[in-house]
Amino acid sequence: MSPRSKEQNEKIRNASIANILEAALELFAVKGFDSTSIANIAEKAGVSKGLMYNYFSGKDELLKALLDQLNEGESDMMSSIMDNDPRKTLENCFRLFFKELRDNYQRWVFISKLVAQIDKFDFVRELAIGKYNNYILLVEKLLRSIGFEHPKNEAQLIAGAIDGIGYQYLMLKEKYPLKEVENYLIKKYCRNENS
Repeated sequence: MSPRSKEQNEKIRNASIANILEAALELFAVKGFDSTSIANIAEKAGVSKGLMYNYFSGKDELLKALLDQLNEGESDMMSSIMDNDPRKTLENCFRLFFKELRDNYQRWVFISKLVAQIDKFDFVRELAIGKYNNYILLVEKLLRSIGFEHPKNEAQLIAGAIDGIGYQYLMLKEKYPLKEVENYLIKKYCRNENS
């Protein structure tokens, strides 16, 4: 049997890391960060604990890598929602949020658990602040273009509503009227009925 090529080794490495990150996301969402051990993640990922430490020095580094992975493609997503019409861009923002909430339930459980422990992770707080500020600036700009009287206040109100919607959906799952709330937000902010 001939030795593996550099490309084959890289493929195996990338697959192992992907399995580890997927296992970490699932376990952090179900058990929480503190209750999940490196051994739990290694077992779920189907790798040895020693191999885990070849890729990550510990759970904090693994958490950072997981957050980096979750943020990959975000700029592509943001550019895909942009439209010349600020109402359409805002509608696209809402639709993307609700789609992500429906399609990636486990990711949102993980994020909500992480946010509940935000004082434990300075890098998570910094990431959250940056995302919040970028979101507020975008929504404020869109609302100003649409003609809302107090766009900054409305943007902050929308951000709070979005957070609340996310938490309510996580608690109630299919009993939460997600589609109705999505349609209401779009009607209220994108269809010129309350501006």
